[in-house]
Amino acid sequence: MSLLLRRIPLVFHVATASKSSQAQSLIRIYESAREACAKFSPAPRVDPRAVFVNNELDLGRIDVYGFDYDYTLAVYTRDINELIYKLALRRLISQFKYPSGLLELPYDREFAIRGLHFDVQSSCLLKVDAFSQIQAGAVYRGRRKLSVAEVKNLFPGLCLPDLEARQMPQLVDLFSLPWAGLLSTVVHYCDAHNIVYDPKCLYDDSAECVQQVHISGELYQKVGENLESYIHPNEGLKEYLELLNSAGKELFVVTNSPYKFINVGMTYMLGPEWRKYFEYIVVSAKKPTFFHGREPFRLYDPEADVIRFEKVNRLEEGSVYCRGNIDELSSRAGFKGKGVLYFGDHIYTDLADPILRLGWRTAAVVPELAREIRTQNNDAYRRSIQWLEVLTTIIEEYQANAQDDPDSAELMEDWRKERADLRDYVKSLFNPQFGSLFRTFHNMTHFSRRLNRLSDVYTSRVPNMLKYSLNHCFFPRRNALPHENLHSVPVNADHMVDIVKQKEQIRHDTPPAASVPA
Repeated sequence: MSLLLRRIPLVFHVATASKSSQAQSLIRIYESAREACAKFSPAPRVDPRAVFVNNELDLGRIDVYGFDYDYTLAVYTRDINELIYKLALRRLISQFKYPSGLLELPYDREFAIRGLHFDVQSSCLLKVDAFSQIQAGAVYRGRRKLSVAEVKNLFPGLCLPDLEARQMPQLVDLFSLPWAGLLSTVVHYCDAHNIVYDPKCLYDDSAECVQQVHISGELYQKVGENLESYIHPNEGLKEYLELLNSAGKELFVVTNSPYKFINVGMTYMLGPEWRKYFEYIVVSAKKPTFFHGREPFRLYDPEADVIRFEKVNRLEEGSVYCRGNIDELSSRAGFKGKGVLYFGDHIYTDLADPILRLGWRTAAVVPELAREIRTQNNDAYRRSIQWLEVLTTIIEEYQANAQDDPDSAELMEDWRKERADLRDYVKSLFNPQFGSLFRTFHNMTHFSRRLNRLSDVYTSRVPNMLKYSLNHCFFPRRNALPHENLHSVPVNADHMVDIVKQKEQIRHDTPPAASVPA
């Protein structure tokens, strides 16, 4: 059993003779359910390097493979977040004269997760589910967790307010993690020192400083000076690209990063002749404008590090281009009528236009996925989730018993408290403040919903595709709708409770509503 289940006191080991007969029955059901749950095998473990399917995808129909660079072909270490944070914080202090005391607060790499919303008006980071509901236990002003009462005061009904009337951007890409850290640090410092600031100015100033770290080239220089600290070797990438090349697939790269930066990273991962793997290379592309704009292509000269003046009338294999637009790339490269699969990490900048506007197939690269799956594979998580499902079923089925019996009502309140503690514990296994990137307590997150809508498949890194042949067909699994199956875990909690009831031979006073024939 999980550590949590061993820690939770058996509050029901009391002198049952002092309880009502109905409460005594509920105690026996609870304890028998715990015993049965401990004997059931938990959900099977998941391969962290697998590819997961939202929509059917037949690789046999794919002729062209496209890639983003940052966090797709190049996977950065978590050290890069602290680097961006520190560079942006220094700019905030030097350029906008924010208090130098901010330097005394260390960067907390475990504080935030991707996909959070930032409410500019209240300076709060918050986690939102797929139905625009705010998770009350995951709202922070600075590094202080807001109470449920404070959250309800800010957001009545715990529902995301009208975004047109309230500035509430989502920090959706991996480069936004240091930005979230920067915002929380400044807010926390100002609150602790009673410093009055303008929330809109703070948001705009921090956004500009993070952006300048990239535009100025400062970040690129720091990464290039210490590649081993900031870029994973990404084992298997070279093998996968060679496999695609040998099968006659066309490959291209479209990235917003400048050539000199990706050249250093590609050389580190693939060797100095990395350009031979790609027919078309587009740098400084200005996505997402690249996917719906009309800016012409410019020829880039890597040796001279200049953009040439000549008009680009055709795209030549092996050349490097900058800017441009997707319509011209598709036309001049002859992609029309071919199956195109595009890999990217940013669900809006990389994936939205290709799948919605161009009809391309899309593969999302989510580096955090492997870490989350490893957490899910832990015995503590698997056992806790199994018991949480069973306990929820017991509460739901027997809640009517507590209406007229004080002893049963007290038990039901204890069960609800245990359920709440279990949910908080499971959340903390992923991230103590905000939990999982992919779900709130029970619903998928806002990020997860957009991921499901804008990607056909998703995985933690591109080389994971080596597990599958180039003719492999990915099939999505049938997901149960709420009216089809109440439980998504392999262990059926209803069935387990039925076993317990048969064992105890208990007929509770208020039976569940009878099923209605179809």
